[in-house]
Amino acid sequence: MNVAILSATHRPGSYTRRVALYVAREIEAAGVPYHFVDFQTLPRDFLFSDLFGARSETFSAIIDALERCSAWVWVVPEYNGSFPGIVKVFIDALPRETLRGRRAGLIGVSDGRFGNLRGLEHLTGILHYCQMTVEPFRAHLMRISSFWDEARGMPAPAYQEEIKKLLGLLLPQVQFA
Repeated sequence: MNVAILSATHRPGSYTRRVALYVAREIEAAGVPYHFVDFQTLPRDFLFSDLFGARSETFSAIIDALERCSAWVWVVPEYNGSFPGIVKVFIDALPRETLRGRRAGLIGVSDGRFGNLRGLEHLTGILHYCQMTVEPFRAHLMRISSFWDEARGMPAPAYQEEIKKLLGLLLPQVQFA
């Protein structure tokens, strides 16, 4: 089983990427192969080159890797009460069969009080439409800048537990320490 970890923002220096890298370390420590998709490294013109079927080599490689992953962990920041527009463009650029039948775990990241609650609800509706199975439990990491240990590169212990709970539900055959 391979897992995709999606750092779903192209904003440099984001907590989203920090959380996604933490998730990658946890999955790697459990011995699970993964593919990291950093939205900062998406082709700069994929909106035009990849959205309507013409494929760049870079985006084709991303699609190939995602097709080998049965579970996807989406780490998604809150933008204006929802998720970043690049997330929707990314989903629209993927062939539908890349999403169909896979499992998704959602982690919301925000500096607000609700850990992107509304954005994850919006994303859940879209992923269901695309026939992904979304884990009902979601990790909501609110006020992330106050609960991030920069020196250790990890969130506060309570958030670590939320993430491990989500990963355990998404990957029940894997033991997370």
